[in-house]
Amino acid sequence: MAMKVNYKQLTKAGLVAVLYGLLSAIAVNDFLNVVNSYSTGLLGLSQLIHAVLPNFSMSLLMTILNVPLFIFAWRVFGFRYILFSGLAVLSNIIFLGIIPTMVLVKDPLTNTIIGSALIGLSIGWCFNNGFTTGGMDIVATYCQRRFHKNVGFFANLINGLIIVLTLIFFGPGRIVYTIIGMITVNGLMDYAFASQTDVMVVIFTKKAEKLVKQLRNFTHGATVLSGEGAYTGKPTDVIMVVTPRGQLSFLRDLVRTVDENAFMSIQKSDVEQGEYTHYSL
Repeated sequence: MAMKVNYKQLTKAGLVAVLYGLLSAIAVNDFLNVVNSYSTGLLGLSQLIHAVLPNFSMSLLMTILNVPLFIFAWRVFGFRYILFSGLAVLSNIIFLGIIPTMVLVKDPLTNTIIGSALIGLSIGWCFNNGFTTGGMDIVATYCQRRFHKNVGFFANLINGLIIVLTLIFFGPGRIVYTIIGMITVNGLMDYAFASQTDVMVVIFTKKAEKLVKQLRNFTHGATVLSGEGAYTGKPTDVIMVVTPRGQLSFLRDLVRTVDENAFMSIQKSDVEQGEYTHYSL
């Protein structure tokens, strides 16, 4: 059974990806770079390299840093995973090259907060639509799937590197605004995107065979159990999936496409150790 294409959802995701590219480029060119305040992730790292080596444009640096990661993501997760993430990064690269640098606000703190707020909100909107903004999010998604570590753990690694390099090249004066900016980005990203934690989705369905075929194309595994209704005595299959909350909307649409009457229970999942393996009973 072929999965129906939700053109409205695809259009919305595409517009959000382009909006991220536009807002983040405005944030960098017209707010953060003006006061030498650096963002998080590869975007912040690109800013820092550009400040040290101004002959390298932001667009070029973002391309150099992201292309290897997208090739990796394509091989590991498939084309569907990187489609909108790639559009978001491509839009960002294009807008970084065409939006002129202007001094809209003179106060360094105001510039830092406004620029970081634009980036944090737009990243959260991307997560809400089921895709990331590339860069370290690709590494974080892979490591979360493989080792079940929180996304924030991996984001903090590169953010710490940015802070250390800022200290080495520019001294402690620049660190204050960079830290404020990172806190603002993460805070508003979490505000726009409720949570990055894993959730356990339990699906009760009478069309397990068809649904499992579709779930084989999903990034995460599934466990199928055979159940029986306590009241009716009729057989009911139970499918359990552990997935990041950001991919929940995609999973929900997939289930509804196959079985509109399926019952879904969603709860937070704390994975301590071990590798999640899917099998059938």
